[in-house]
Amino acid sequence: MKNYLIKLIFLALFLSPNIKAATVSCNFMSGEAYSTSSGAWIGTAGYEDIWDIFGDGLSLPMENSLLANLDTQEIFRAGETDKGTVYLVGGDMGVEGRLSTIDDGMLIIYSGFCSIGFG
Repeated sequence: MKNYLIKLIFLALFLSPNIKAATVSCNFMSGEAYSTSSGAWIGTAGYEDIWDIFGDGLSLPMENSLLANLDTQEIFRAGETDKGTVYLVGGDMGVEGRLSTIDDGMLIIYSGFCSIGFG
């Protein structure tokens, strides 16, 4: 009976959609800003600016249900952070990530590569 209960608990935890079993870690290498009113390109963020914002990178817990989206090779919303909304796409070169935010009349998009960790 004890063995059956342990298996049942493990199965329930494994199949629960609310458990965050993976973590996505992104390192951003470039950033561009656009005007929200006209769409005009405003400029780019340099390496030092990106380092000041993200440091060693950004980590975000990811739900099990989102992991399957990496295989579709289509862009999907992975989640929110205090820095903005994270979008991912899986491809031949690995996982690419974008973070977008709107600040002071500008749409800012940071681009980089991400890795997925489990556990």
